[in-house]
Amino acid sequence: MGKHPVIITGAGGWLGRAALELVLNSGAEVYAFGASGRIYEARNGAQIAIRPLGELADLGVRDALVLHMAFLTREHAGRMPEADYRAANRAISHSVAEYIGRYGARGVFVPSSGAAHGAGPYGEGKREDEERFGDLGQRLAIPTVCMRVFNLAGPFINKLESYALACIIRDLQAGGPVRLRANHPVWRGYAHVADVLAIALGLLAAGESPTVFDSWGEPVELSDLAARAANVLGRPLTIERPAWQNGAADVYLGDATPYLAHAARLGRQPATLARQIADTADYLGRCFSI
Repeated sequence: MGKHPVIITGAGGWLGRAALELVLNSGAEVYAFGASGRIYEARNGAQIAIRPLGELADLGVRDALVLHMAFLTREHAGRMPEADYRAANRAISHSVAEYIGRYGARGVFVPSSGAAHGAGPYGEGKREDEERFGDLGQRLAIPTVCMRVFNLAGPFINKLESYALACIIRDLQAGGPVRLRANHPVWRGYAHVADVLAIALGLLAAGESPTVFDSWGEPVELSDLAARAANVLGRPLTIERPAWQNGAADVYLGDATPYLAHAARLGRQPATLARQIADTADYLGRCFSI
């Protein structure tokens, strides 16, 4: 990353906050943008202004490393008309692409989503971003990384009522039982947020623009995830789950091959599931009095 300026959009989200902390710790000059203006206090006590994304056009910083993480998430798609949702995300992406076209960039990271493999306004919007920034990077000869992120773990986890890992850990920290909602197999594979950023930034530092690839983590069914979490935290485990129905499994897993190959070339050993659980639990324990 060096001392080159860094622009982060979507700085208030999970990946955005993790990236912001990483850049602040590196000592690089950073410009952060989000849905609204506010002051962000980092874990080391440093404070930085997160500016409204609409102010990006006036920044004028040239050849920055751009970490573009601003996107209205899947939850927003259910709260607004589909046409408005699509238009809002296109406007966000257009503003960032226009900035890069005008001022250039040393590299661009655009985290996509595993949902881009499927249909719907969220996944389709993510594919549009992959194509938009991939084409822009090729046209301007800017290293560009698009990674389809499936399931994350680690610090700065948010949406604590909807992410299974957070729900399981918080139930265990509160003394149990662990409440699972699904009455059918649910398979997930978690990638540590630090690994996702390290791999993306490592590829950009090497000047690479790989084909869009998935994040990956060890496949685990949620019942086993609860057992693994209980073991890591040293807590007794009782699981409450609806009566089991032998329905089709809910499988949301990325392709391991390119992710692990990129990590190996960069000398990065991805965090084990146990490490991911421990780091997520540590963050949740520090943020919440349970």
